Amino acid sequence: MKKGIFFTCIGLIIFILAGCKHIEKVVIEKKVRPMSVKRVVRLVNENELKFNTLSVKKVSLTINNDGNVNTIRGLYKIKIDSVIQVSAQKLTIPVGKLEVDADSFRVVYYLGKAVMVGPIQKINDLIGSEIDYQTIQSILSNHIQSLKQDQKENKFKDYVLVIEENMYKISSIRERRFKKISSKEGKLERFKQRNDEEHLVKQDIFVDPDLFVVRKLVYNDFDSERIVAIEFSEFMGLGGHWFPGKIHISISGKKKLELYVELSKITINDEKDFGFSVPSKYKREELRVN
Repeated sequence: MKKGIFFTCIGLIIFILAGCKHIEKVVIEKKVRPMSVKRVVRLVNENELKFNTLSVKKVSLTINNDGNVNTIRGLYKIKIDSVIQVSAQKLTIPVGKLEVDADSFRVVYYLGKAVMVGPIQKINDLIGSEIDYQTIQSILSNHIQSLKQDQKENKFKDYVLVIEENMYKISSIRERRFKKISSKEGKLERFKQRNDEEHLVKQDIFVDPDLFVVRKLVYNDFDSERIVAIEFSEFMGLGGHWFPGKIHISISGKKKLELYVELSKITINDEKDFGFSVPSKYKREELRVN
């Protein structure tokens, strides 16, 4: 199976967000009132989109890979805490579809008449970062999500908050400590051992102080030296809550990649069909990680 097509499907799952009837916030310099992490997280939870199923029927994704620009179209749908399904096409030709649940993924590649099935850990190995179903779902639905999954009652217990870029910035590691441990490899390894971390990622969540929605996510991966920034804009009203209509994703490190996404035809709680057929005659292939 062509690896480029697989990356396209993964890119759709990880980065696509929905919007219509766009309303963009006008940025005005003002004094943002200090708040605690707990209060900001609570307000974001209250304002985020509530749904059982979410359907985005029209997605346009433009990928700029070191000047090589491609555009694909597709759709995706989510059954909350259960399954995410994505379909992609080039021009009017169906290319493939992908399904992800809590434990595994399935890819059907129409052009190559191939099928790939495996544990979600295979995707982690491919992209070089730890990711789980809840993280993917939170990005697709613009929900706030902590990378620290071990705290049942308060996942943001160890996070800190500062005011930056006229927004609330909630961080998994305090900035001063981050600069110290990232400056020397020995300090980084000791920090990871003390915190029982095998793969360390610094997470920054920027929250709008008026709408209390997530405006930007920044993931700084210590091990791969990769920074992923996801910016949400053109928010719209949907289901009595706010939802982003456009996103810009930049990935920097050894390789640079930019993605621009536009979305429309979004509905909630009306999707009934989550069937995912796998043609029996298609050949089975393994996802190979170099």
